[in-house]
Amino acid sequence: MKLGKTCAGAVAFFALASVAHAADLQPVLKAPAAVDQQATGYVEVYTGWAKTTFDFFNDGSERFNGWALGGAGRGNYWISRDMSVQVDAQAEGTSYDNPGSSGNFSTHSYLAGGHLSWRNPQQSLFGVFGGIGDAGGGFGPSQRYGLIGAEAQWYWHQFTLYGQVGYDTTLASNGSADTNAWFIRGTGRYFINPNFMLEGTVMYANGSIDFNPGSVDFETWTWQAKAEYRLPTAPFSVYAKYQGSETSYDRFFIDKVTDHSVLLGLKLHMGDRTLQQTDRAGATLDIISPTANPTSPVMTGANRPLEP
Repeated sequence: MKLGKTCAGAVAFFALASVAHAADLQPVLKAPAAVDQQATGYVEVYTGWAKTTFDFFNDGSERFNGWALGGAGRGNYWISRDMSVQVDAQAEGTSYDNPGSSGNFSTHSYLAGGHLSWRNPQQSLFGVFGGIGDAGGGFGPSQRYGLIGAEAQWYWHQFTLYGQVGYDTTLASNGSADTNAWFIRGTGRYFINPNFMLEGTVMYANGSIDFNPGSVDFETWTWQAKAEYRLPTAPFSVYAKYQGSETSYDRFFIDKVTDHSVLLGLKLHMGDRTLQQTDRAGATLDIISPTANPTSPVMTGANRPLEP
């Protein structure tokens, strides 16, 4: 990732962090002592501004401004004292201005997934995850995709470290080339107090588009920064989030595609009391799909065969 992008993410992250001085600064010394709920979860909605830019080899660039709207629902259930299952449903759509035209066009993605985890709320979590969804529209036809992987979390006082590794692939061509990628993701969370959380994420994906014959390799970087605060007297939390991504290609008519978005969101929590309790004993997991990334070959139509 280039220095400019890293600095942009860092500035957004620490700008959000400064708000924490207005909250209760008492440190959290340990995780919840016991799991006192068999089922917890939340639903969320978010919206905000987005910008996607295409850079072409020796042919300039083109920018599209848009507005994103999305949501998700996640629920966690404890099968036994040290095992839980989480289910996810998430969707997002972005409406873009069409340069040179009075109309708009839209992209979309959705995913239904699940996680099976062996976990200790005082120490760590280890598990597997999988999902299936649909992505595309606007720049190119939508495609069905699926992903699988392994994940882990480690808890230490007010810190949480979260890692994933997995494989993502299209399942139906719909006139486009098959696309697949391996990915690795790291997330860090810091709880200034039980109801104020700062979070940063970096994800890398390496994949290929199989045009049969021939293929094109690509790399995708994704970075995110988020600050979230839960109201002390109501089961709602609000958050501000910046996310960016870049997909670059090897020997292709597109050099790279970049995307930046700034989002505001609202969550309704069910069954838990604090953000930290959600993190340690509730719906603490999520899925970021390389296929559903705003700059992926599927979302931008880069995996469509070129006209002869």
